[in-house]
Amino acid sequence: PSPPSVGHMGDELAPELSAAAAVLVAAFEGGGAPPVHPFVKTVRSRFGFTVEEELRLRYLVVGSATLSLFGASVIIYSAVRFKELSRRFFAIRLIFFLSVTDLLASIFNMLGAFVDVHTVLITEGSLLCYIQAVGLLYFNLASIMWTSCFAFTLYRDVVPSYRRYALREYEMYFHALCWPLPGVLSLVCWRLKLLGDAGSWCAIRSSHAREYLIAFYLPLVLAFAFNLGTYALVWWGSRERRVTRTTSLYLLAFVFVWLPSLSKAIKVYFFDIHAGFTLAAAEALCMPLQGALNAAVYGWSLPSIRDFYKSMFLGHESIDARRNRPPSRNSSRSPPSPYDAVGDLNAPLVQGQEAAVAETPGAPSKTASLLPRLTQSAER
Repeated sequence: PSPPSVGHMGDELAPELSAAAAVLVAAFEGGGAPPVHPFVKTVRSRFGFTVEEELRLRYLVVGSATLSLFGASVIIYSAVRFKELSRRFFAIRLIFFLSVTDLLASIFNMLGAFVDVHTVLITEGSLLCYIQAVGLLYFNLASIMWTSCFAFTLYRDVVPSYRRYALREYEMYFHALCWPLPGVLSLVCWRLKLLGDAGSWCAIRSSHAREYLIAFYLPLVLAFAFNLGTYALVWWGSRERRVTRTTSLYLLAFVFVWLPSLSKAIKVYFFDIHAGFTLAAAEALCMPLQGALNAAVYGWSLPSIRDFYKSMFLGHESIDARRNRPPSRNSSRSPPSPYDAVGDLNAPLVQGQEAAVAETPGAPSKTASLLPRLTQSAER
C-alpha cells in the first residue's frame, strides 16, 4: 500500500495532540491532577527518562532514604538518651549534628514519592517539588560540611600543634559555617527560580547546569579534597593502624555516596551525554544512603555508641562480658592513641584538657562501667 499522506497523518495525530494540549491547559490552570494520557507517558524528561523510569528512580530513592532515616534516628536517640555522653565527649556532639542533617535530608528524599511526576514533567514544577528541592539542597550541603568539621577536629586532636586550643572552642565556628552557608546557597537558588525536576528528585533544574555545579558540586568537591588532605595528615601524624583504618572508612563512605552523582553531573553537564538509567539508578541508590553509612562509619567508630548498640540489641550482659573479659596480650603494649580523645570514653574532651592517662590493664573500662549507670539513672 502507498504511504499515508502528510494530511492523513495529521488527521490521525490530531486527537492525540488535542488530548495532550488539554493536559497542559489543566496543569497550568491548577485545576488538580488531570488524567494522564498515553501521549504524555511517552514524553521524556530533561534527563531523557520517561515518566515510568522517573517513578522507578524515585521509589528507589525512598527505599534508600528509609535506611538512612533509621540509621540517623539510632544515633540521635543514643545521644539524646545519654546526654552525659554528649556533654562530655565532643565527637558525639559532632556526630549528633551530622545525624540531624542526614535525618532531615532523608525525610526530604522521601517526599519525592508524593511529587506528581506527570505535572512536574510538563510544567516548571509544583509546590511540593520546590519544597523538596530546597530541603535537599540545604541539608545535603550541611551534611557534607559537618563531615569536614569532623575531619578538622580529628586532625587538631591527633596531629601535634604549637598552638593547641580546646576542641570545644571550635564548635561555634562549626555552627557558623554549617548552617548559614547552605541556607544562603539554597535561598539564592530559590530566588533565582533555578529549582525544579532533576531526575530522581527535585533540585536545581538541568537547564541551569552552571548554577548547579557552582551551588552544589563545587562545595562537594572542595569538601572531599579537604577531607582527603586532612585525613592524609592524620595518617602521617598518628602512624596507628586503627586510625588509618577508621578514617579510610570515612572517605570510602563519602565516595560511595557521592561518586555516582558526581559522575552523572559530569557526563550530563560537561559532555552533554544522556546519563543512562543505570547510572541514574546508582545515584538514586547511593546518595540517599548517606544517613545510613554515616551512622555506620562515624557511629560505629565510637566505642560509646558501639556499647549502646550492643546494650540495646543484645542486653547489658554483652557489656558485662566484655568488662569481665581478661586483658589481651597487647593491652599494655602501648598507651592510648590521641585519637581516643575524639572517639573513646577513656579520654574525654574537657575544656582545656588533653588526652587522659592510660587505664590500668585488667581494670574495668570506663565505657563498660559508665553506660550501665546511665541506663539505670534513665530508667529511674
